[in-house]
Amino acid sequence: MSNEYQYVLELFREDKSLVGRAEILVDWEPAEEWARFDALRSGRLSDGETARVLSIDPRWHSEIGEPMLEGFRVNLAINGSSRTATDFTLDYFHRLALQASTAFVEKGKLAKGENIHYVAAAFPQKQIEQPSDSRFQFTVEEVAPVLNITESSLGLFMENSDPLSGIHKEDAPVFIPRPVFEEAAAITRQAGAKETGGILIGHLRRDREASEIFLEVTAQIPARDAEADLTSLKFTPEVWTEVRAAIELRRRGEIMLGWWHSHPVREWCRECPVERQQKCAMASEFFSAHDRHLHRTVFPGAHSIALVANDTATDDITFSAFGWRHGVVEPRGVYRVR
Repeated sequence: MSNEYQYVLELFREDKSLVGRAEILVDWEPAEEWARFDALRSGRLSDGETARVLSIDPRWHSEIGEPMLEGFRVNLAINGSSRTATDFTLDYFHRLALQASTAFVEKGKLAKGENIHYVAAAFPQKQIEQPSDSRFQFTVEEVAPVLNITESSLGLFMENSDPLSGIHKEDAPVFIPRPVFEEAAAITRQAGAKETGGILIGHLRRDREASEIFLEVTAQIPARDAEADLTSLKFTPEVWTEVRAAIELRRRGEIMLGWWHSHPVREWCRECPVERQQKCAMASEFFSAHDRHLHRTVFPGAHSIALVANDTATDDITFSAFGWRHGVVEPRGVYRVR
């Protein structure tokens, strides 16, 4: 994959004064995964075809021009011949801007809690040439796995489901049966003051008339051997062994679609007044840095989802969902199958 540019963020205060400039090391894999999935959903990539990333190119600002950006473009080669591309905005750099602002706070150049704005730029970087007489020269070509997708009717699933929180038009629909929510809630109550969780399995499906790919979660496999405490959950090798064994025993051709875990908010906020707990940001749609790291590491596929069971002191257990959108983990909606 060709990437001939070094990317830089410039941070500004609200009065437009410059805070500083930060070179960034961009993790491109989520964007690459989203570009492939976007091509698959839109029909530019057919089932069974492979897509290889050719390059990632800057999209220069339409008014200012080079080196300022309004986004970037991921270029794909399909089956080694035809070409397609997906565009991304500067939102992809949002978390990198937050990390840069934290560094400036630590250096005393920015006040903690101060609002910032950022712009992005790209500059050509020098290519390092490998010695021609090396005995260890080799070429690596990335081959993305082909997703197993089966035909099904999106309309039939819609007729028997209800939306859970807001549905974003750019997200592939996800259908989760009621027993999965009930099982997750029961396991969450049993775990008490510790986080708990499991793996969501099911199928990727396509409705050709609707020109859409959607996910059907069929079951959750509890992570009985996970390492957990009040604020974190770690999946051990034993968890993955058990999940693979369960999938093989079920013999339904299911795959891992994502994961779920609990947030024992009633324990996190037990010292807080009830009024404050009701407004607490951790009570819903909260996905920690640890959660994001696990999702990025274990479930980088653009279709992968995460479900959070929120155990609060002021309500019964509620659920929030998260997933990839344009290569960024965002809150999303799902459908609960009746």
